[in-house]
Amino acid sequence: IGKKLKVGFIALNVSTFEFSIEKDATALLTEKVTVEPNQNILEKEFNIPLDESYIGEANLKITYQSGGQTVTKTHPITFEESNPQMFVVGGSTGAGWEPTNAVAMTLYGEGSKTTFETFEYLTADGGFKFLPTNVDWAGAFGIGTTTGTLLQDEEADNITVSENGFYRLRMDSDALTYTALKLNMGVVGNATPGGWDNDTNMEFVGSKGTYIWKVTVNLVPGLLKFRANNGWDINFGGTESDITQGGDDINIASAGTYDLTLDLTPGAYTAKIEKK
Repeated sequence: IGKKLKVGFIALNVSTFEFSIEKDATALLTEKVTVEPNQNILEKEFNIPLDESYIGEANLKITYQSGGQTVTKTHPITFEESNPQMFVVGGSTGAGWEPTNAVAMTLYGEGSKTTFETFEYLTADGGFKFLPTNVDWAGAFGIGTTTGTLLQDEEADNITVSENGFYRLRMDSDALTYTALKLNMGVVGNATPGGWDNDTNMEFVGSKGTYIWKVTVNLVPGLLKFRANNGWDINFGGTESDITQGGDDINIASAGTYDLTLDLTPGAYTAKIEKK
């Protein structure tokens, strides 16, 4: 539930038919489908809401007219409860206000099913909301009575930040709270000019909808990591193809001038370490 259902149809000598999802003799969803001329095979996507009434066994049903008779065909399907999800959408983000373009967040905190985070460039104008699905506005979270609190109401006002910048967004769907921490990324380590005590600042490249930080720096053999705001609360390491929060130190084998790139695209953190 809370996702798109893709269904394929074979429509021979049929111009229209009715598609429905039925559970316990109740139609949960009904839609009329029109078949274009000479179109025998078609595929449609249907938005399944984040609605617990769908969970369990149901039937996909089509009904059409043929030879003056009503023909009905069914196919069984089982809907399962989705893993907890959360998304960010709004004019302050690259996604805009279209739920299907919303930016996915990830769960954080050991065993938590209610705490989510993502990294996103936000503008002070436009505002944003959190969504438990990228299908529609059902269950949307907006600003609560005070900054840092949330109200789960589609009509709630937009959440805003005071200035443009790259932020770590966190929200707790149970406690109804959120934080927006503005970040400045840098590199640190004994391979860098500042050692392990002083960051070499990186520059954010782009605007809404982009996630790239870059710096050109002279390095020596040793280790480095990426981190935010000259502290260790938010740091990244690992391999170039698989950067993770708190990941391993990155090894620099030889001295030289390097172009370093950190890409914090949601769900696919990567880095490039290129010697010039």
